[in-house]
Amino acid sequence: MKHLAMAVVVKQGKVLVQKRYRAEKGMVLEFPGGKVGLDETGTDAAIRELAEETGIRGLKHTATYTKVNQLGGRIYFVILRANEGVEPKAADASIKQEFSWMSPEIIPQDDFHPADREFINQYLQQYSLIPA
Repeated sequence: MKHLAMAVVVKQGKVLVQKRYRAEKGMVLEFPGGKVGLDETGTDAAIRELAEETGIRGLKHTATYTKVNQLGGRIYFVILRANEGVEPKAADASIKQEFSWMSPEIIPQDDFHPADREFINQYLQQYSLIPA
């Protein structure tokens, strides 16, 4: 059972999405994130993964949603607010990271995992409409 945490960074009505290389799937679109460690919460894991993958730190935590993921563990969607000047930086050239700020309605959901699509459709719009 693997627990996962996704950092959902919202800035000026848009959401940070990364395109990255995964050996088993090629280029994929996803929120920055990864595995939850044994000694951390889902929220802490998302914040750590965001810092490791993008260099972004010190964002305001707004909410955390959780559900069962397709691997039988938990998935945590952690909503974080970014100020206007916050920009991600690629952390690892081998995974060919590209970042985009996207309005929720134009996120290409077919590229995301089912749990991500469900989160995008049920919850994301409300956070992109609320000013920081």
